[in-house]
Amino acid sequence: MKYNFLGQTGLKVSELCFGVLPMGPLQTNVDVREGGDIILEAMNNGINFFDTAQMYRTYPHLRHALENYHNDVIITSKSTAADYAEMEAAIQEALKELKRDYIDIFLLHAARVEGNPIEKRPGAWECLMDYKQKGYLRAIGASTHAISAVQALTAVPEVDVIFTLINKASLGIIGGNADEMKKAIEDAAAAGKALYSMKLLGGGSLLDQIQDAIAYGRAIPQLAAHAVGMVRMQELALNLRIFNDEPVSKEDLTGLKSGKTWALMASLCSGCGQCIKTCPSFALEMKDGKPAVDESKCLLCGYCAADCPEFAIRVK
Repeated sequence: MKYNFLGQTGLKVSELCFGVLPMGPLQTNVDVREGGDIILEAMNNGINFFDTAQMYRTYPHLRHALENYHNDVIITSKSTAADYAEMEAAIQEALKELKRDYIDIFLLHAARVEGNPIEKRPGAWECLMDYKQKGYLRAIGASTHAISAVQALTAVPEVDVIFTLINKASLGIIGGNADEMKKAIEDAAAAGKALYSMKLLGGGSLLDQIQDAIAYGRAIPQLAAHAVGMVRMQELALNLRIFNDEPVSKEDLTGLKSGKTWALMASLCSGCGQCIKTCPSFALEMKDGKPAVDESKCLLCGYCAADCPEFAIRVK
């Protein structure tokens, strides 16, 4: 496994970052013990970097693995908290649920926000800075799908880490294409920001091109790591092979197609439109009083399901 320093944070991370989102109730809802065992297997095979969030509700999966592993790992969490009190509660929740004295990286969860997310949530950002100063957080920043947000965050001296979406097909990138996001990444790195990527596989849409899709991200030197979601031992084994530059056979790729789907329980839907406001990929629109999905844009992230007040959306 290759390891890189994450910008100027002093954190040395595995190039393959384990994205824990798909294990939680927003997507496949893997049993805590089963998911924790997959995470533990990843740790035992050299992955030391794990990405989660308050929204994902996957702290129990990580905790199960951590209770059975005795070396250091690096964990990112994030929160959509809007003000100081909400962010403080989110940090305290992460510390308690993961049974840790500190969280390595904590981010503003700002997938859909264009421009500077700090200006839109100043109280939450103030809390992150305070908790970093107190030693409860080692690095802070924001996660985003938007080119303009990467550009804005680059100009903020206190931002340590930017977690950004990029993939070879430009799926889910807000405000431009992959080449334009790549330029924003290069500029951010030149300004001293640490960066790692999400959605190299476009939420599963690029699984049939997995080797080329991952190679695209790995060829961007400013990205220290790449978060890839995994919910099965087979997926972990394949990704380890790819990131360890080992041969991949046709058998390794068998049955790799994403089985995830977006579904609306129409009888539960009130037509409030909250999911449309939430979707970071702008993949939803209202038709006949109910949300409809544009599958060519949908990343199957489950953010809409998490924000639905009627629990009418399923992504699994």
